[in-house]
Amino acid sequence: MKKFSQKKSRRTGLKPAAFVTGGASTLGRVISLSLARAGYDLILHYGRSLDPTRKLQAELKTLGCESTVFQADLGRPGTLAKAALKAPGYLKRLKLLVHNASIFDKTSSEVFDEKDWKRILDINLLSPYALSCALRPFLKKNKGNIVHITDIYGEHPVLKEHSAYCVSKGGLITVTKFLAGEWGPEVRVNAVSPGVISFPKNYSASKKKQLAQKSALKRGGKPEDVAQTVLFFSQSTFITGQVMNVDGGRFL
Repeated sequence: MKKFSQKKSRRTGLKPAAFVTGGASTLGRVISLSLARAGYDLILHYGRSLDPTRKLQAELKTLGCESTVFQADLGRPGTLAKAALKAPGYLKRLKLLVHNASIFDKTSSEVFDEKDWKRILDINLLSPYALSCALRPFLKKNKGNIVHITDIYGEHPVLKEHSAYCVSKGGLITVTKFLAGEWGPEVRVNAVSPGVISFPKNYSASKKKQLAQKSALKRGGKPEDVAQTVLFFSQSTFITGQVMNVDGGRFL
């Protein structure tokens, strides 16, 4: 595995900063730790999980990573964007924005529930867009980049009872390509679309195994597989507007 590293700024002597939404979630935690090992300081967003975020901060400290925490409700995109500007010391050296946080709630394909749809679209689609716009000036100044965590079901919407989720992730894939074209050459924008990596808590062992067997590799992946791809995009300065499926060949 290639080892990535970030050099400190010659001008300030400080490390580049990365902003991760849902920084202490199952996947977010692994991404955050990987970025710390690669030489980033971190801005860790959380919604309600302050204790896990504080524990992650302590772990990051042992890696020589400075971090700050940032609380916001992703269900309120406008408020999120304004609140994100409250970490000026870190934002001045912002190099990477990772949109990791999302929700996987069910929605009926037969009955339209406006409230459910709005919440899913606000959190999974509009908040990433609003936050990207708010932080664009910092990323532009530092020739930074954005990585969206999307989903293979955004491109292949076959999940039953998850219409809004699939639409939200499909929209985020479109946002990735749109912003890459609009914000280049100063800001690069890419996306990682995981397949079977982590599961909802209510999934049985047999269901997990069944899903894993649908891929060409006949197994599930690990959060580290996604984190490695995030690092790849962060370092690959001639790649933008791309979506990498980390799914073991699910739809081959």
